[in-house]
Amino acid sequence: MQAWWAAHARRLSIWSVVTATTLGFLAACGGGDDAAIVVPVVPTEPQSVAAVATPTTVKSVTVSWTAPAAGQPITSYNLYRSITPDIASDPTAAQKFENVTSPYVDSVPAGGVPFYYVVQAVNAVGEGPLSAEASATPTVPASGDSGFGNNLSVPLVFADGLGLFGDAITGADSDYLDRATGLRPTLTDTVDPFPFLRVEDVLKSGGVDYYVQKNPSSWQASWKNGAATPQSVVVDWGDNLTSASITTDLSIIRVETNLLQDKGVPAAEGLEPAWPDTESMLRYPMKLLAGQGATEVQGTTGVAEEATQRRVFTVNARLTIQRLDDAGQVDPAFPNGCLFDKSIAESYALPDNQQALKYSTEINVAGAITYGYNWRLNSCGLPPEQRAGKYRITFSLDTSSNIGGVDYPNNVSLDALDAGDLAGGKAVLVDSQTSYIDVVVTQP
Repeated sequence: MQAWWAAHARRLSIWSVVTATTLGFLAACGGGDDAAIVVPVVPTEPQSVAAVATPTTVKSVTVSWTAPAAGQPITSYNLYRSITPDIASDPTAAQKFENVTSPYVDSVPAGGVPFYYVVQAVNAVGEGPLSAEASATPTVPASGDSGFGNNLSVPLVFADGLGLFGDAITGADSDYLDRATGLRPTLTDTVDPFPFLRVEDVLKSGGVDYYVQKNPSSWQASWKNGAATPQSVVVDWGDNLTSASITTDLSIIRVETNLLQDKGVPAAEGLEPAWPDTESMLRYPMKLLAGQGATEVQGTTGVAEEATQRRVFTVNARLTIQRLDDAGQVDPAFPNGCLFDKSIAESYALPDNQQALKYSTEINVAGAITYGYNWRLNSCGLPPEQRAGKYRITFSLDTSSNIGGVDYPNNVSLDALDAGDLAGGKAVLVDSQTSYIDVVVTQP
């Protein structure tokens, strides 16, 4: 009998504990005077998110916000930045900055293009939802220049053995420290390690990190001294001349020409390719990240790869702009102030304050060498109705150039036009030293 009571007593004890626990839980949920149990949750989204270009500071955006309505206490905030809107659709593709506070001053890699932001609150439970999106366009330096030149991303051949500023190249091919090339890195760039890829210059696109041009980050594609071998090239005229409407009110008409070589493609007048298949040259792939024209931002992943196209530089390149009459002939009576005739070599002797008179080369934002001239037709002293008409823009190669008392004979042959320039007869290849394009300038 005592054993039976002992066993039932144990069962009663267990039932009493379970019952008491259950009744206590129900009471806590509103069945008595005890305080309600609070279940922790992640915070709601931050409020009043705003972004503005930081006053008096270029390439900077200030982002501010207020605390979320629920989920306190907040332990930190995350900020997401992107160059494309709708960050919430794929936050992993945006740049994430953790442990930020409001207001947050964001030093961005580029000015003149919009940046988009969302904010996320974090508490002891986890990360909350993303806030509403805000955007701002940071300002650019007054000169439009960041202080850093563009890096070479497309391989380059120096046809005359001279660098971009007329200095004789003495180093081995692709020696990035040969300053005679005129390429980055410059004396003030970081070269240890090289390439130097600074994380502050990163812009995310599609979840991939890109290092933007014209920043402290520095890299250099392959180059070679091509003076010992004749260079056969394809002429490529700038797209703005072959496709865009040109009007007399444009402050600057950009005239660009490129000399290209494709790997393994035979020259028009010979059996050997201008660039043999066996010759390796590396490039840094570039991607357009934001903006267009003056606000264009491009960047590279910083991972070099084999190139299949390269460009050629020669000091003997010349640009000539002439006015045509109604019969399509050069009009010798047209005022020279609206025209131009200068070679790369001649520009070396001009002082820096005469930029408008120079024909020069530059490494563009895509990292490729291009021959460029800013044609200021609207400031040539004629009224718009007289500036309107047909012009012939000619790219040619001088027979030789004298630089520093040394003659450098032409070493380049224009063998073909780029396929895009052939369509509709937009450009003409006269011979191995001359190509031109006719453009019509109209009143707006």
